[in-house]
Amino acid sequence: MRRLVQLALPCILACQALPALGAGRIALRGEAALALIQSFDPGLAVPVPPPPGPGQAADPEARTREFEDALVALIDELSVKDPVLLSRIRTEEIRIRALPSRSAQAAALGEAYPRLEQALDKSAAQGKLSPEGAATWKVFRAQTQEAIANGTLFERAQFAGQAFDDTVQGLLSRGQTILDPARKLPETKNAYLAIARRIHDRLRIPGNSTRLTPKQIDQAFRLAGGEFGIRPEFLKYMAKTESGLRQSVPSNPAASGIMQVERVHTQAYAGARNVENDTITNIVYGALLRAKTDRAMAQRFTEAGIAPPSHARIVEFLGDLAYNRGPELLRFVARHAAEQMIDVNEFGEYLGGPGGSYALLDDGKRIVVRPGPGTNIDETGRNSVLELSSEDVGRVQFSRRLTEGLGDRNGDGRVDHMDVWLTRGVRYLSDPAL
Repeated sequence: MRRLVQLALPCILACQALPALGAGRIALRGEAALALIQSFDPGLAVPVPPPPGPGQAADPEARTREFEDALVALIDELSVKDPVLLSRIRTEEIRIRALPSRSAQAAALGEAYPRLEQALDKSAAQGKLSPEGAATWKVFRAQTQEAIANGTLFERAQFAGQAFDDTVQGLLSRGQTILDPARKLPETKNAYLAIARRIHDRLRIPGNSTRLTPKQIDQAFRLAGGEFGIRPEFLKYMAKTESGLRQSVPSNPAASGIMQVERVHTQAYAGARNVENDTITNIVYGALLRAKTDRAMAQRFTEAGIAPPSHARIVEFLGDLAYNRGPELLRFVARHAAEQMIDVNEFGEYLGGPGGSYALLDDGKRIVVRPGPGTNIDETGRNSVLELSSEDVGRVQFSRRLTEGLGDRNGDGRVDHMDVWLTRGVRYLSDPAL
């Protein structure tokens, strides 16, 4: 049940947050998984599996995983096939959460659970659930009720949901994405380490390792990308840009690992398994930071009074810049985009203003900006959204080696963050395979 409730919660919150974005079908990853459970009990506990039957694993941990996996599949199915039910669950969740005391919440839960059972029974009877989904509900309904009664179940929910992954990946493949300013992510260390642990289990890597094979690295990017709704190819592109796919040799003294996680994230470097001594954890944490930039992007553009970008490659490009320079960059990008009234889904307008574009010269080593009509932007991109944002976040003194290797990409007479961003962005945007 923990899993059932957990998964329903994200779906519920997804129904809450996404209608305004035109995607009511999508469940928020972490919150969606928590929604169903939390909606019926703000204090759910870990489910107690029944004694193993024929063919069932005797190991308690294995039985718990089996229980959770089955309920994950059920909620994923509900999120797609019966979103109306999940919307109703969301309403109950909001109502119960608003009650002033735990006793009042427990009483409301006692009233709500029978309705949950009836609704799921009806959904199965109407054929909205597949035979497998209906059978799953039948097998686990007793455990579901017991789990809710135990207390704190939803807090142990995993951030999973294949329906969410499939929908996000489908949008990305069509060149679209959806940014949600209220997206729930695994914020705590235990939560993201649980994801790393699952990937370790899937790849059968028992201990810490910074010596993964190329195949294992690709598998880790695929699994981490699925957890956070990020295109695995793009995660790998970021890693190539950050570290050259080196797992343990720091390319920057202030950062470490394949995703070059900066040491300002001190908690990520603590503990027996951390971003410095384990490549999978480094990838997972990097993916989490990247997902947080998507959330920050939605928040900052909304605060600036404009819709966030929906073109997947623009979202990825801006997210990559924020990963490189910090999410505060997005506040300035959004503000200048609103002031200049650019099309936020056109990369050229971030450089040249409304109607602006750019041309690549010298085999892509140099960029000439073509300013839009009536702007005060020049051929170097001066006064553009990206150039102003670069100034806002402050210049960084680059080493001579980096300056020589990077070059003055836009011809303004200096090597600065604009050149870094153009190097990263143009290479990425010019190669559809990335």
